[in-house]
Amino acid sequence: MRERSTTRLPSLWMSASALTALITVVFGVQRWIDHFTTDPTAEDIRSWVVAARIGLTHGWSHIYDLDLERAASIDLGHIYLAPPPSAWAVVPLTWMSTPAAYLVWTLLNVAAFVAVAWLVCRGTRFTKVTLILVGLALWPVHYQFWLAQWVVETLVLLGVTWWLLDREHWIAAGVVLALAMCAKPQDAWLVPVALLVSGRWRPIIAFAAASAVLGAVSLASLGSYGVNAWIQSIELARANPTTGPLTYSSLFGHNAVTTAVEIGFGLAAIGLAWYRRDRLDLVFAFGIVGTIGSASYLHEYDIAILLLAAWIVLRADPSLPMRLWLLVGVAAAQFISIGMPIPMLLWEPAWLLLLALEPRQKPELVTGLRKPEPVTA
Repeated sequence: MRERSTTRLPSLWMSASALTALITVVFGVQRWIDHFTTDPTAEDIRSWVVAARIGLTHGWSHIYDLDLERAASIDLGHIYLAPPPSAWAVVPLTWMSTPAAYLVWTLLNVAAFVAVAWLVCRGTRFTKVTLILVGLALWPVHYQFWLAQWVVETLVLLGVTWWLLDREHWIAAGVVLALAMCAKPQDAWLVPVALLVSGRWRPIIAFAAASAVLGAVSLASLGSYGVNAWIQSIELARANPTTGPLTYSSLFGHNAVTTAVEIGFGLAAIGLAWYRRDRLDLVFAFGIVGTIGSASYLHEYDIAILLLAAWIVLRADPSLPMRLWLLVGVAAAQFISIGMPIPMLLWEPAWLLLLALEPRQKPELVTGLRKPEPVTA
């Protein structure tokens, strides 16, 4: 008798999703190439490279000097606002031309994106490939690569942080979380708060220690002049109405109502992180979603960080309403490409609620799921 094959073909909807995402990614890569060949100096990575070059030639206390930034790069699209370690990280790119730096940066970012997705996502190889393709097909992710932004660095470091936490490597997780704050702190700042209120205090101690070291070295490199210049740059950016297209100011305007909504969103996320503290995946997701929903400074590409929360939630065999809402989120993310942020702004609070209502899973349904550490007095 002929033995039956144990190999199972992917489902029709999974195959269709993979094919659709692949076609979208192919067109996206073509768009990256067109942008690179027609305007190779227009990417955002230029502002980081310019800051690093200023630091090497004029001293690290001058990396936020607007006059030096303008002098170093004609028609600089964005001023440098990230913490000093981000400028230190791109020093190897300062000896390259801007097009070469963009190419190297993009290739490294794509490789890191795929690697952390493979690490975090659960399922067969085909499932992981499909999730990676869908992620690359999302507009915020595509846009961040198109501009050579830093969101993927934060996503990758947060993904590694979660992986380490899931395996109870507390010290390493805290250190990597501190490094995640060096790229796009506005995309992740509630994650350590969510971990703390959930009772996972050991990685937060390591996070605080690593952050203190990085902060001390950064302040020493800047001095009083650099700190004042940094504050002025941040105030200048906040005064620009175009810095928050994906915040609730798009719905309510720049007023007290928006501020109340943002604060309320963040507090709700932290409260729910305490309420669902039995599940690390939900705690981590609340930290990410709460950060995005409470932000007052947020661009289209920053929404890409939500993809990591979706990957983590999908590991735990989520409920049918959760899966359907994640599909709605894919559509909401694509609406951003045509200048429509409202679907995403309406989708986020509903996702927060659905995360809170997720059924309590059996431990075996979540690979490596650990119980939270008890909160000590």
